[in-house]
Amino acid sequence: GNPLTQGQAPTEPAEMGPWLALPLAKTDAGRREITERKLPLSRAARNLLLIIDPQRTAGAYLALVQGCGALELQQLVANGLVGRRVQPPAPVAAPAAPAAAASAPPAPRPVAHMSLADALQGQSYKLLYDRLTAEARAQLGLFKGYRLILDIEKCSGPEPLRQLALQFVEQVRLAKGDAAASALAQRLADPA
Repeated sequence: GNPLTQGQAPTEPAEMGPWLALPLAKTDAGRREITERKLPLSRAARNLLLIIDPQRTAGAYLALVQGCGALELQQLVANGLVGRRVQPPAPVAAPAAPAAAASAPPAPRPVAHMSLADALQGQSYKLLYDRLTAEARAQLGLFKGYRLILDIEKCSGPEPLRQLALQFVEQVRLAKGDAAASALAQRLADPA
């Protein structure tokens, strides 16, 4: 199903209060608006749209974008560019493994035996987009992360996004070393 709820969007900035504590995510329309720029959004609203990902609450983003307030957030919600992110249901617990199987060593991860480029070929555009967006600021800081998110948004399909992911891992390797780059590569390549 769609991870974004369709519920009633607030119509007045005063009604945004409860929304400020919610994690929001870009909708498909929001991702298209970033590249197509069809709506007459204010600069602050457009900047807010660029940086929203489900890792933070709406209120946290309002504090990050200068000149941005409840009115800009309401404009994004009302235009269907962002929506409330709903947590997926918890997975059902698997039955307990027999004692012999529990003591066996874990199976090797297939990603370790292939290049990152090959591993990324198996990732869907949406999964890789979400992971890159989530990792950008954590790995590069606010400003460089914001720049990377702009580059992510410009990717026209899965292949340019995969190339950007490879560049991102190399950028982290140069800034933080091999261990940080390897850990990032593993998170990007991890099967869903």
